[in-house]
Amino acid sequence: MEYSCKVGTPSGEVLEQTFSAQDEAALRAELEQKGFYVFAIRRRMGMRSLAFGTKRISAELLMLFAQELSALLKAGLPLLQSLDVMLERQKHPIFRRSLGVIREKVKSGIAASEAFRAEGDLYPAILSASLVAGERSGNLETVLKRFAVYQRLNLQLKKKAVAAATYPAVLISMMLILVGVLMLKVIPAFEKFYGDMDVQLPLITRVLIFLALGLQKNVVWIAGGLTAGILLFSAWLRREGSGVVVDRVLLAIPFVGGLMRMYATSQLSRTLSSLLAGGLPLVQAMEVAAASVGNRAMAAAVGAATPLIREGKSLTLALESTNMLENLPLEMVKVGEQTGALADMLSAVADFYDDEMENRLATVMALLEPIMLVVMAVIVAAMLLAFYLPLFEAISAIQTRG
Repeated sequence: MEYSCKVGTPSGEVLEQTFSAQDEAALRAELEQKGFYVFAIRRRMGMRSLAFGTKRISAELLMLFAQELSALLKAGLPLLQSLDVMLERQKHPIFRRSLGVIREKVKSGIAASEAFRAEGDLYPAILSASLVAGERSGNLETVLKRFAVYQRLNLQLKKKAVAAATYPAVLISMMLILVGVLMLKVIPAFEKFYGDMDVQLPLITRVLIFLALGLQKNVVWIAGGLTAGILLFSAWLRREGSGVVVDRVLLAIPFVGGLMRMYATSQLSRTLSSLLAGGLPLVQAMEVAAASVGNRAMAAAVGAATPLIREGKSLTLALESTNMLENLPLEMVKVGEQTGALADMLSAVADFYDDEMENRLATVMALLEPIMLVVMAVIVAAMLLAFYLPLFEAISAIQTRG
């Protein structure tokens, strides 16, 4: 939940800032622990609180922000002045408001990583974790540059996946619309036409007429049932653990599951590589990486394996215990641990799977497009033939009698 707070800083300033916390008591205790004097706390009930989904700063904005902030720090500008420059140039309203809050916190002496983490789900966990690594190593500029590279590579991979899925989705949508028009409009009209003719209709024609009439008469009930089913499924998905079940089922689907596993492995490897290269400890890097993986089944498995590292087990054994990764990345991680080049080896795993996904998608698309076009043509041609064939037979019979 979000709270608007009027606080006094240790330096004597009075500020009004927005904070995220589980409840008011926890927020008050946290602020007092950091040296703030709390004058008033008021719960915010804006559009963000009423929204169905959590608003997050887009990956594109974060990538540009990290690039520009890194450049300002490299030029010798202090962090606070760099944030002032970024705040002046920022046009996105939510990002601008959040940067204002973060800037005030940094000015009052709070670490940048803590200020970003306090904004909750507005930013990905890897950003605050990267800033922690930069603050510990004293090399914030390099860490931000590495975070920008991480965001760019993830964006490129997502765009390739979306581009690969767009054309098949358009073809399937067009086919469903065309079949729907034939079933709801064209076929019922043919039924009335053939009803006035004394002809024996083929079996396929009778079956299609029966289905079309049933669909036309019950379209409202069917649409209502589908809507209710979608709403119930959405409600079930919001339950804890439901997303893990769905993603586990998706991973078991032939070919599609393999691609999803590759994508999740690439995400995990690249996140771990970025955090470890920035100097973050392995346990903390694993916790952040688990939260950054899009596939919830793999994220849960990696999160459950993190305690093994606390117990002194190797990263290879921890990842192997998830039963989610293939032998290739496990062997490469093992080599990285033995040679002391774990971050580089994880980056190589991510690059390998990115290239493998791109090659597989290109191969599938080259085969899928003509196959889908042929399937569309066969379905539509079969439906049309089923209704024009009796007409041709009736015309032939009339000509024969004449």
